[in-house]
Amino acid sequence: MKKLVIICMLLVGITVTAQDRESKKEVRKEMRERAKDLTPQQIASLQTKKMTLHLDLTEKQQIEVEKLNLEIATNRKAMAEKRKKMEELSNDERVAMREQMLDEQIATKKKFKAILTEAQFSTWEKGRMKKRRGMAKRRMKNKGSK
Repeated sequence: MKKLVIICMLLVGITVTAQDRESKKEVRKEMRERAKDLTPQQIASLQTKKMTLHLDLTEKQQIEVEKLNLEIATNRKAMAEKRKKMEELSNDERVAMREQMLDEQIATKKKFKAILTEAQFSTWEKGRMKKRRGMAKRRMKNKGSK
């Protein structure tokens, strides 16, 4: 009888966990769909406000960061369009596109370093690294589950 109760509890636990993962995936998918409808100006404004809360930016920094975030958001929209055509590109074109993306990231980092104080820049860098590690973990988990 004890074994039967334990087996039932395990099955319920596994089922609940599986459903929870699926619901999180659905929520993320819906959020991505809604984000596609945002304009670069809206994205830049939201990102700047998040950074203001996280980094405690001054008024002057907010203005400069919003300009930079607008530039980034505009570039991302353009890159998303290029990525849709990625299957048609040759390897050389893909490498060139990746190099361009990395060059833009380096330039963006330099611009943020010029705008932010040392402490703010350090906090910003840590946040970016944490986000990248999380994305890498999700990618690895998704590759393993396929």
